[in-house]
Amino acid sequence: MIEAWRTSPKVIELLRRVQDTQVFLRMAALELRRIAEQTPDVAVEARLIAQKLEAEAEDLARRDAE
Repeated sequence: MIEAWRTSPKVIELLRRVQDTQVFLRMAALELRRIAEQTPDVAVEARLIAQKLEAEAEDLARRDAE
């Protein structure tokens, strides 16, 4: 009974969206790092934003695992 909520269509959709968000955040972080390599004048800020995006993705992953 405790696991029944995991099979709810709304919960399944929410979990899928969280996973999609994690993928998006990681892809955005990779792209920012690529931009940072090509454009030195924005490199520091782009890398900082990339780190924040990855941290957010990891936070979502931890919450999803709970």
